[in-house]
Amino acid sequence: MNRDPARWITGIVAFTVLAAIVAQTLAALGVTGAFGWRVAPVMVPVPLAYRTVDLALDRRDAVQPLAGVRDPFEFWHASPEPTQTRTRPRLVTVAAPAAPVLTAIVWDNDPRALIRWKDREWTIREGGLFDVFQVVSITRDQVLLTRGDETLVLRRGNPGE
Repeated sequence: MNRDPARWITGIVAFTVLAAIVAQTLAALGVTGAFGWRVAPVMVPVPLAYRTVDLALDRRDAVQPLAGVRDPFEFWHASPEPTQTRTRPRLVTVAAPAAPVLTAIVWDNDPRALIRWKDREWTIREGGLFDVFQVVSITRDQVLLTRGDETLVLRRGNPGE
């Protein structure tokens, strides 16, 4: 059997570290009062600037609660049922959106058009989609759009209009 002191040092260091960990853990548990250990509470001095706040938190509020208002923290008490009144929904008229405005037509082998719709410029081509419209055709003077069953023809305005 080898009784070399160098082999014992590792075990002694490990045992010392374990003992230090256990001692610190037990001391921390003693400070918090865990497991029913009695520890005197630590008194923290309150600065003078916060003394009025501290006193306000310590005293009970003597004001009676308002009638008909329940305490949200007392959920076990039954509160009176609120009376429910039926109200008729208001009818709101929604203005139909303005029609798209044809800004320009670029006529070549692949015709395109510029459309102003919902404060945005759209570049469209035949067979394409923009927003809720399907582009059916683009000619030199007009653009044919469909939205559901509705067909919309946009004509090019005269220069200067």
